[in-house]
Amino acid sequence: MSASYLSTATVIPIAEVGRARRKVRSTPKGRAVDPKALAEVRASLGDSPRRRDLLIEFLHGIQDTFGHITAAHIVALAQEMTLAMTEVYEVATFYHHFDVVKEGDAAPPPLTVRVCETLSCAMAGSGELLRDLQQRLGPRVRVVAAPCIGRCDGAPAATVGRHAIDRATVDAIEAAVKAATVQAAVPDYVTYAGYRKANGYRLLAD
Repeated sequence: MSASYLSTATVIPIAEVGRARRKVRSTPKGRAVDPKALAEVRASLGDSPRRRDLLIEFLHGIQDTFGHITAAHIVALAQEMTLAMTEVYEVATFYHHFDVVKEGDAAPPPLTVRVCETLSCAMAGSGELLRDLQQRLGPRVRVVAAPCIGRCDGAPAATVGRHAIDRATVDAIEAAVKAATVQAAVPDYVTYAGYRKANGYRLLAD
C-alpha cells in the first residue's frame, strides 16, 4: 500500500464505529415512569428534600395515603430521588408494614390486622387468634401473621392498622375495627419545656 494512499484515506476511529453500531434507545433504560404515579409521589413528598436518608419516611407517606405501594409508585419514587429502582424496592419489601403491590396484582383491603406470630405471642395463643380473626372479620379486612412487633410483654399482640392491642382477643380487635380505631395511641409524655421547668438538666446547667 503506497504512502500517498495512506495520506489521503479517511480514518474512522474505533470508538466512532462502536457508536454507529450501537442502537439508540427511544426510551430511558428500565421501566417507564407513569405520569399519574409520579404526580402522586410528588404530592406525597411535598417540599421535603429528596435525600436518600428520608426514603423510609417517604415510603410511609405513600403507604399511609394509598394503603399500599404500587410498582408504579416505586418506579416514580426512584426517579424522583435519583435512586436505583432495586434500592427502593428492596427497602419497601424488607419491612412488613409496607404493602407492595406488584403489577397485575389486586390491591389489599383498606385495613390490615397483623397478629404477631413470634415465640412469646405464639405461646400465648396467637395462632388460634389469627385463625379465629380470619373467620370472624371476613374479606373486608385483611388478617395476616406478622413478625415481632416489639410488644412481647403484652402477648398475644396485634395491630389494627397502626393501633396496637396487647393481650389481644377476637372481640377487642373486632371492636377496634368497627370503631375505626386504626391510629397509634400516643401516651402522655413530658415535653422538653416541661422538663426544663421542673428543673430538668439542672446539673448540666450548673
